[in-house]
Amino acid sequence: MAFASTPRNSTARLDPRLHTFVLVHGGMYGGWGYRCLAEVLRSRGHVVFTPTLTGYGDRSHLGTSFPIETFVADVANVLVYEDLHDVVLVGHSQAGILLPLVAKAVTERLAAIVWLAGVVLADGERRIDEDAADMSVATRAARAERDRGAPIERVRELFLDSVLHDGTPEQRAWVLERLGASSDAIRSEPSRLSEFLALGLPTGYVHATDDRSLSLDLQRRFVGRLPGCQAVEVDAGHSLMITAPEATSVALERLATNLKTTS
Repeated sequence: MAFASTPRNSTARLDPRLHTFVLVHGGMYGGWGYRCLAEVLRSRGHVVFTPTLTGYGDRSHLGTSFPIETFVADVANVLVYEDLHDVVLVGHSQAGILLPLVAKAVTERLAAIVWLAGVVLADGERRIDEDAADMSVATRAARAERDRGAPIERVRELFLDSVLHDGTPEQRAWVLERLGASSDAIRSEPSRLSEFLALGLPTGYVHATDDRSLSLDLQRRFVGRLPGCQAVEVDAGHSLMITAPEATSVALERLATNLKTTS
């Protein structure tokens, strides 16, 4: 039996072509949303963890109201208890808000941070205060329905039009069956981006070029807030980890290798 003295990702650390990825999901998803991407990455020899935040997905039975510190601990504790090092931390969509906070908690265990069509807020900004012009019609409709207390099934259907318009009928049905609630604690958290940038960690961004939830122009503005950030593109919608797992895997591998080489 291997104990803490042997890191779980030791094989990946010995081969520079292999990486350890911790993939953090966005709102209404869970670790399940990374199933396809994780399978591709693991088939290529990478170590992959897909934690589910408290109250989401398979942990939805715990409730929906938790402070931001709970979500940070959900991710940071995976790195600590699994004894992970040299980690490429990836955050999709709303999870981009969590990445800087997790990075502060476990800086010494990280090799790079990558936003996967993720949100990057400037200091003091909160996602809940976002400009409505930055949101797609489907996203605005979904949030309006949610805010007026519409049935979750209706909100989920509208949400799909924003985040999975390029999905197959089978993919849409699979996601719709699993979509859950989303906590406002993350969306209400004021950004402390400058504190993250002071850590000096290499950063990367994967653009979803056909994204109807976060426009490509908006994604590029996000990258502009990360000095020295390396960016790559995947021709897919917002849920690229589901609709384009092969291309997304290649993008993450490329970024991970380049970021580690230049760090």
